[in-house]
Amino acid sequence: MSIRLAAVEDAAALDSFFQQLDKETRFMLYEAGERPSDVEGQRQRLTAMVASPNQRIWLLELAGEIQGFAVMIGGGLRRNRHCALVVMGLRQSARGQGWGERLLTTLIAAAPGCGISRLELGVMAHNEVAHGLYRKCGFVDEGLRRRAYRLADREVDEISMGLLLPSGRT
Repeated sequence: MSIRLAAVEDAAALDSFFQQLDKETRFMLYEAGERPSDVEGQRQRLTAMVASPNQRIWLLELAGEIQGFAVMIGGGLRRNRHCALVVMGLRQSARGQGWGERLLTTLIAAAPGCGISRLELGVMAHNEVAHGLYRKCGFVDEGLRRRAYRLADREVDEISMGLLLPSGRT
């Protein structure tokens, strides 16, 4: 497996990956079949991301097939461009092998070079594996969004987490 930055040419493969990921997990925002397949939209998002100084998406690949992603989406205004939202996901075949930690540490290491000094994310409270991974990588719990998600049979809380990085400012 390898980790690399996404390019505009990855649009179709990324679109296909997200369709598969949505079928395999209940921990992502989209349910299976809910995310529209849109290769051109994916191409446009990747083009904008490549052009942005504080946005990046890393891909985890095995034999040329995407198995995971980690995205950093920095704010668009002067007051929040130092802060970025983190979202990541792995296909079933890539879980439990340390790849999630490698993806996340790659993102964390690159963030200061993109002008990011704060990372934040949300994790469903019952997703103990992801919560543990985020804590292992330095994120701390900052709050609880009660009943933030509705899974078919119940409502689920979201834990808000943050990680402060060196800002380069004195």
